[in-house]
Amino acid sequence: MFWKITPALPEHIPAIAADMREADRREVWASHRHSPAQALENALAHADLAWTCLVEEVPAFMWGVSRYGSLISPVGSPWLLGTNLFFNARRKLHREFLRQCPAYVDRMQECFPRLENYVHAQNVLSIRWLKWCGFTLEREPESFNGENFYLFWRNA
Repeated sequence: MFWKITPALPEHIPAIAADMREADRREVWASHRHSPAQALENALAHADLAWTCLVEEVPAFMWGVSRYGSLISPVGSPWLLGTNLFFNARRKLHREFLRQCPAYVDRMQECFPRLENYVHAQNVLSIRWLKWCGFTLEREPESFNGENFYLFWRNA
């Protein structure tokens, strides 16, 4: 299965939004009351860095980092929204992507000494990925819109 990472483009949004995995759909609704397309549009519009993974030339997920707070804030807010296409793909593809993750997180960290955001407490796969990438999760969740979220962070 051929895959590649490319700079994220607005043209990638419809395919990702249409096939967004259920856990990510629930998370963007619970956190911001956004549809998948709205969440991707907002994330990309505010991103300082953003990439799309294409699987067989089909957008499979988008991720990046946006500045949190003022223009001089040293905090970046990382995000990743994925599709069933990627998460149902062969394990070999997952392993290859996981090997590359630290380099992308390091690139984010070059721009922002602190990376932090929230993850839906029920988004188990995302929580595992965040831990793999070296993020720390708060022990106790916080409630937004009646749903539990964990603060996660990583310092340079």
